[in-house]
Amino acid sequence: MKVLLLFPMADGQTGPAIKYAFENLGFAVIAVDAKKHPGNSYQAALGFKPDLIFCSRTKTLTAQIVQIKKAFPASISCMWNVDTRSTIGEWAPLFPLFKAVDYHFVAASRLIPEWRKINEKTHWLPQGLQEEIYKKPAEITDEDRRKYECDVCFCGSIPSSGRYHRDRRPIIEAIRKTGFKLNIWGSEGKAQVYNEEHNKQTALAKISLGISGWPDGGKCVSVRDYKILGAGGFLLERCGDSLEDLLPLNGSGRILDCYNSEQSLIEKIGYWLANEDERKSVAERGYKWVHKKATYTHRIKMALNYMEM
Repeated sequence: MKVLLLFPMADGQTGPAIKYAFENLGFAVIAVDAKKHPGNSYQAALGFKPDLIFCSRTKTLTAQIVQIKKAFPASISCMWNVDTRSTIGEWAPLFPLFKAVDYHFVAASRLIPEWRKINEKTHWLPQGLQEEIYKKPAEITDEDRRKYECDVCFCGSIPSSGRYHRDRRPIIEAIRKTGFKLNIWGSEGKAQVYNEEHNKQTALAKISLGISGWPDGGKCVSVRDYKILGAGGFLLERCGDSLEDLLPLNGSGRILDCYNSEQSLIEKIGYWLANEDERKSVAERGYKWVHKKATYTHRIKMALNYMEM
């Protein structure tokens, strides 16, 4: 099968992960950067003659998808929205694209009944681990230890204003008041860490925070959680509606812990810092589980099953 992948590629994140997954499954793939060059999609399709068009939530792709489907009516098209919002209405500018594709995949499950009023072939497809990049670090130096060792770490935005993620600031400030050594990356003037630097940072933080942006979204967590688990880190995530349905949370097979308030968070941090062997055991289970069951290759298999391909 030939796959035309229309996703942002330059950032080295989701697009390359999907490309790797399709190629890992034995498919031929041509990728067009949907952020930089969406207008090249139709011309790429004419030369490649795809069986499957797999695209991102990029508004400017709508006309390209329509053209490609006219040229290749037997092909199947799908769009995977790896982000989420509280309401469907926030995605209104993208409704024409959602309607144009044959299949629509969403990372959060709660709004699927509403999504199916726009595209009846809407299915839940969670994010996963970029397995070829996020793993235990190959080497840790003394410089790495000086830079990354800490009790607790969070990698991501911590806005004080705006529409999204403002609830992260009180969580971070509550930790600061305890005296635990806290590292922040991706906010407060600190660069975000990716790839092998992320792996080192995660390995050298005793506890890594999730703080997923949409805990009420249904079966949905940030890709950050998969990266933490994939690098062998201990994940402490806030409780969500269906967290236990997405990641093993209870019993002897648990791979993370969760908290439901700032006080609960502080207590959990204290517990896990004091119980190193148990913490490392949970982290090791998480590492094995995510590489075995929740990579992008697993997610693409899931998508192909929905499409019966």
